[in-house]
Amino acid sequence: DIEGPSKHLLEKYFLTCFRHGYLRTGGCVVPVYFKQFGDAVQSMEIRDDDVWVCSFPKTGTTWTQEMVWCIANDLDFEGAKVNLPERFPFLEHTPLFNYEDVLPQHPDLKLPDYVINSVTYINTMPSPRFIKSHLPYHLLPTQLRSGKTQAKIIYTARNSKDTCLSYFHHCQLLEGYKGSFDEFAELFITDSVIFAPFWDHILSYWNRRDDPNLLFLKF
Repeated sequence: DIEGPSKHLLEKYFLTCFRHGYLRTGGCVVPVYFKQFGDAVQSMEIRDDDVWVCSFPKTGTTWTQEMVWCIANDLDFEGAKVNLPERFPFLEHTPLFNYEDVLPQHPDLKLPDYVINSVTYINTMPSPRFIKSHLPYHLLPTQLRSGKTQAKIIYTARNSKDTCLSYFHHCQLLEGYKGSFDEFAELFITDSVIFAPFWDHILSYWNRRDDPNLLFLKF
């Protein structure tokens, strides 16, 4: 469980019927549903032609995904009209929310597999696969970290102040956050937002910047 002085803010503003709690795994803040998800991530089969875009949230991820996909697909702008999460799925999409309990209560709510079964969706994608992740380096799949594949990792980093403000607006728009910016900044600074700690996240990739398969970008 998340402990510390900001725990009350996290519980006040970020607990809903879609998300019942948070925990730390490997020091990283994630929703509690990651308990049922971590082993599947660690044991994923990695392919030599995989391309991973990794980042802390709100650091230029979507820009990077679109550029990478278009470059790798010979500027196929027609193909790029397909929804980005379908072409470039988000590995941790499924454990972000409590789909298992919520969906049976809303039978008319139809969500695609890349949302409710993100690991399975990625595992069955044709090659080359393009995959997004907000996990710190040490929580990525074991094979990806082993150095035994030619899979590529592109990491994007951004100024901490810009990241915090962008994350605040994101949570207002998409997660129903009702608190003040000062309260959100406290959560950010005390490493209590999802995928925090911010600096440790960046350093987990920065310290691997000389790896032949990793490109470190600044947004």
